[in-house]
Amino acid sequence: MRKIIIDTDIGDDADDALAIGLALSANQFNILGITTVYKNTQMRAKMAKHLVTLAGHDNIPVHSGMGHSLNNENTVDEIPCQYRKEMEHVHYDGEDAVEFIAEQLRNERLTIVAIGPLTNIAMLMTTYPELIGRIEELVIMGGCYYRHVNEWNIVCDPEAADIVFKSGVNIKAVGLDVTTKCHFNDDILKSAYEKADTPLKQLMIDCCEAWLKKTGFTPILHDPLTIFALMNESDIQFSPENIQIELTGKLTRGMTVCSEDGIWGRKHESPTAVVATALDYQRFIQIFHSNLFLN
Repeated sequence: MRKIIIDTDIGDDADDALAIGLALSANQFNILGITTVYKNTQMRAKMAKHLVTLAGHDNIPVHSGMGHSLNNENTVDEIPCQYRKEMEHVHYDGEDAVEFIAEQLRNERLTIVAIGPLTNIAMLMTTYPELIGRIEELVIMGGCYYRHVNEWNIVCDPEAADIVFKSGVNIKAVGLDVTTKCHFNDDILKSAYEKADTPLKQLMIDCCEAWLKKTGFTPILHDPLTIFALMNESDIQFSPENIQIELTGKLTRGMTVCSEDGIWGRKHESPTAVVATALDYQRFIQIFHSNLFLN
């Protein structure tokens, strides 16, 4: 079983909760802990603890982390749209996410799955650079590598992303190039309603409804696809890329920029990540639906 820590901004888009639910349903993972990042991380931690408790895994520690970017932008806290009154009295395990991750890395090598802004991970790397080599793999939902799009998790803290992509750690990046084709469509949502026979499944549905009410759209499975990239690695095609983070552009700040090598057919001399480029989308949706709602 692969030992993982999930770093998440659970609470707004439903896909974070769906990703954690998918990870809990899989038999490939030993989840050592969950950490929260970006705005109201305490509320996010309560949500994560509530989720794992409903799943019968209240032994999984949950720690809140950095609530703002490295340069203190985006400091206004908002109540996550999926936060509920029943979560107010949930007790999570600490407010020291970076220290928690560091302690786990001192004990053993592990994989970090980052499905939110990369602030906690960058702070870990700058505070404890000696532990970077203990990260077996960093799997990121973030970026858009083959189109000119500023993706949310990177835009929220471009400086953190810059530190992470320059760290030399083994990065697997799942970006908008592939995730935007993974819709939790109306037919699947209807089927999920019919199968919501446990508190955890009902919470998953509630998260989808909250996002639908806020945006008018059913969720896109950005973060669950990142979990799937660890569950079924052979089902996703990856390409090595040399990635840089744009920090200064008026319109391009936060973009994940690939070097020009691939365009000219040259081999990348120093790729900083492997980037998801293609997969069997229907197979992913089927496995997601089956694992989370049919089991």
